[in-house]
This record gives sequence, structure tokens and C-alpha cells, in this order.
Amino acid sequence: MLVPFRFREGIAAAAIASQVVLDDERPTRRRGRALASAATIAVVLLAAYATWRWLEATGGSVALLERFGPLAPLVSIPVHVLLSATPFPSELIGVANGSVYGLWVGALCSWIGWWCGAALEYGLVRLGARQAQWVDAVGHLPRWLRRFPVGHPVFLIVGRQLPFGFHTVNVLAGLAGVSGRRQVICAAISNVPYAFFSAALGAGLIAAR
Repeated sequence: MLVPFRFREGIAAAAIASQVVLDDERPTRRRGRALASAATIAVVLLAAYATWRWLEATGGSVALLERFGPLAPLVSIPVHVLLSATPFPSELIGVANGSVYGLWVGALCSWIGWWCGAALEYGLVRLGARQAQWVDAVGHLPRWLRRFPVGHPVFLIVGRQLPFGFHTVNVLAGLAGVSGRRQVICAAISNVPYAFFSAALGAGLIAAR
């Protein structure tokens, strides 16, 4: 089975997050906050893994949407959010949205899923990096993109369109302390092309049958 692209980029982003260096502060307080942050992140990862396995057990994304009928977005969007915020594949949900709902509605559902997923991943990194300093972890990005600060709109929007970009930008934005407002706005803009591409791919597959 082919490994979905964003699963691989999620693994790369997790490696970036591991380069955080903790600030000096009281060891007891630091350990307490680190344990609370680690526990929260672990719970989210376990929930994502359980959701991924449940999705496979139901027969996949299309089967999930067909199973719940008109109420499917109430289930599929939270699933999409959880998977896209963690190193688990979420692309097939975007394609399934297009195949079941068509281009426009499918793109809207996919956009909401990836937008909220970006916010969740950013929030998890901010939680873990609250008492941390982020180190330079952009060396693998194109040289022209490294000219922009992490908080620059070009970095936050265009960077997500590159290979390994979605998770990498979310993680770096969290580590660099980019404001939540800027992160949310730029994520909303940057996820539009991919949402339409996935929905168009799903709609095209149905039309080709």
C-alpha cells in the first residue's frame, strides 16, 4: 500500500518538533508543564490512531460518507480535522468528499477539515513549546522561501503548497510563536487550492465511471 504523502510529511514535521530546546526555569514546574503537554499530545495522537483504524474498519472514506448519509459531514469533518493535525493520512477524505458531494460542497468540507486541522496542530505545538525556544529547522526548505521570516504571509501560505509543507509550516509557526490570528487566516487561504484539487479529483473519478 502506498504511504499517503502527508503521512510522510507529518513524520518529518514531528522530527522538526523534536528540536525544541526548553528554557531555563524551575525544574519542578518545567517537568509538570512538560508532562501535561506530553499527555495532551499523546491523547490526541492515540485518538487519531483509533480514528484511523476505525475508518479503515468501516471500509474507507467513501463508505463512511455513504453510511451516515446527510449527516456524514458531522462525522467526516471531525475525523478529517483529527487526522490532518497528526501524522495520519487525510487526503482520501478530501477525495471522498468530492466523489460523494461534488466539487463545491466537497471542497468546502475538505477546506474546513484541513483548516481546522492546521489550527489544531499549531495549537498542540504551541502547547508543547510554551516554555521553549525554537531552533533553526528550516534548512530543508527552498532557499527562496527561507528568505522570509516564519511569520511572513508568504512563508505561511506558499510554504504549505510545497512538499512536506503542510505539517512543516504548522509546526514552525507554533514553535516561532506566530500569532494565532495570522496562522488561522493564512491557513484558511493556503488550504483552498488543495481542497479544490482533492474534491475535483474525487468528482472526476466518479464522472469517469
